[in-house]
Amino acid sequence: MKNRNIKATVFIILLRGFIEVSNAQSLPSILITYHSESGKTQAMAEAVAEGVAQVQGVSYILKPISEVQQQEILNTSALILGSPVYNANMAPQMQEFINSWPFEGRPLKDKIGAVFVTGGGFSIGEEAVMFSMIRAMMIHGMLIVGGEEVEAAFGASAITGEGEFAGKEVQEIFLEKARGLGRRVGEILGR
Repeated sequence: MKNRNIKATVFIILLRGFIEVSNAQSLPSILITYHSESGKTQAMAEAVAEGVAQVQGVSYILKPISEVQQQEILNTSALILGSPVYNANMAPQMQEFINSWPFEGRPLKDKIGAVFVTGGGFSIGEEAVMFSMIRAMMIHGMLIVGGEEVEAAFGASAITGEGEFAGKEVQEIFLEKARGLGRRVGEILGR
């Protein structure tokens, strides 16, 4: 009888472990990827990741676009892109990254997409760049999600080089919008 109880206990422990591993592997995942030369867009990406981390039941990968493998794009449930604003355009590296996405069979269709940007000044093209990245995601059939607040309706953005924001780290008001974007994508994905 004792031997039977030990076997049953061991079986239950192994079964629980298998279920936990199985659940961990099947968590919806979010790929947060960005291009950053000054570190400002990276700071926003890290804040997006902090927002995602506040949501249970989802996982994330945070890395620059130069390190992303195509399989990671295909395996993710959601893709959040970040770019600096260059003359009212996304960074050329971001455009090249988007152009590398597989199109045949539309493998990104129905994945969640979201964006964030950093711009040197007011009215320098932040929304134009967000819309450019959003349009590219829509061409692939992705479902677009904006931020938590009306001031982040299209995604999160930060002013990094004009007025009171010049010469400083990314300000908390912008980092909180990035956290809100990550949190919202995570909550939608975790439903």
